[in-house]
Amino acid sequence: MSVSNKDNGSLPQKVDYDLDSHLILGRQKKWKKIIEWIITIIGWLIMLMYVSYVIYGNIALGNGWDVPDIGVFSKDMLLEVDRYYIILFALLLLCLLGFILWKKYNRKRFGSFHRREFRPEVSTEEIAEKFGLSEKQVVAMQSDRITVLEHNIIPEDMGIGKK
Repeated sequence: MSVSNKDNGSLPQKVDYDLDSHLILGRQKKWKKIIEWIITIIGWLIMLMYVSYVIYGNIALGNGWDVPDIGVFSKDMLLEVDRYYIILFALLLLCLLGFILWKKYNRKRFGSFHRREFRPEVSTEEIAEKFGLSEKQVVAMQSDRITVLEHNIIPEDMGIGKK
């Protein structure tokens, strides 16, 4: 089968699309951006201080060191957070146990079913026979990157929704 530069009636491949017209660019005033950056930096600093205090506090409590009170961060807060860790860990174990039991139940109840059916592979001969082509043409169509058809090879009775 020869490849030609004929127009096969497909849509044009080049699309005029301006991505910049779809981007939403912030037109924020400079003073608002500065305030936004300041609030963001303060928020990150508070989160990093909290995480570092919890890590240091747990190490300090484990080694018997003194844990200083810094504003809202205190020894009582660390003990409260530790209690939440225990509750969350127990909840995690219960969820894992539930998933394991659910898996066992599904395998016991539905594991013996073999519902998946796969159609047998279609041979090159069957494709050639269905579309009225030679096996050589079918192999060429399957291996070539571009195939231009001179005429429509799909039979009339083979449409969407037909059996």
